[in-house]
Amino acid sequence: MASNLETIGLAVDDREAFESLVAGLADGAREGLKTPVGDYAIWRSRSGAEVWLHVSPPSDDDAGTTREIKGLTPFFDGTSDVALNVTARITRPDDNAFEGAYQAWVGADAANPQSEGDYPLVFDAVDYAAFSTQSFPASCRARICGFCRDLKAYPDESSFSAAQTTGPSFAAQSFFPVGLFAEVEAKNAGNPAAPSSNALINGIVKGHRELINEFTGQAFHWLEVESLSASYDIVASPGVISGNITEGGIVQASCWLFGRILK
Repeated sequence: MASNLETIGLAVDDREAFESLVAGLADGAREGLKTPVGDYAIWRSRSGAEVWLHVSPPSDDDAGTTREIKGLTPFFDGTSDVALNVTARITRPDDNAFEGAYQAWVGADAANPQSEGDYPLVFDAVDYAAFSTQSFPASCRARICGFCRDLKAYPDESSFSAAQTTGPSFAAQSFFPVGLFAEVEAKNAGNPAAPSSNALINGIVKGHRELINEFTGQAFHWLEVESLSASYDIVASPGVISGNITEGGIVQASCWLFGRILK
């Protein structure tokens, strides 16, 4: 299974290589975003890949004023522009102050932020700390990207339908918030947990490119996928793809959702 960094062409083999990668990304970050808890240092690739580094506020020590990289969040700046009614924040035990997720409805009435829509989703917000004072529910637009764990490609809808020989049968344009279903199952079993950003997206390929991350020379794929009530960006490393991706074809993407609020 590909890591989130590998999904955008930033695969590393070990801890030493990871630390070297983070240092290089920090050195190449040319943009920043100040927040109440510290700063994001943003590294951007020409391919659209991004890494948002979490930089702690300055602290005074014997060596002078130092700043620590607390973590990072990957992203891809694609073309999606999804209307959402955000209903709640989600924080998990291992999150730092820069990390968190939102639960939201897709296909809801933007004039009524409390209204439900066609389906809910959860996404990790790359700019979470920048909205620490935002109250919810609220309507917004967001760029949502699925980082693939597995992607199956089919030439047409009939091939997609024929491949569904076991388990539930999915519509060619459908969305399943897997992380929310898992949360309900965990609660029913007496083990409550915060919902994850796992999702299963089925949809029509409206755009596709193989891209190169110039930082490593590694290839990855970007897709624009028209699913139920919204189009999403999808990124995938070559190793998780089965079948040939074609525009107008159907894909099924098991992925982790990341998002950035646009307005």
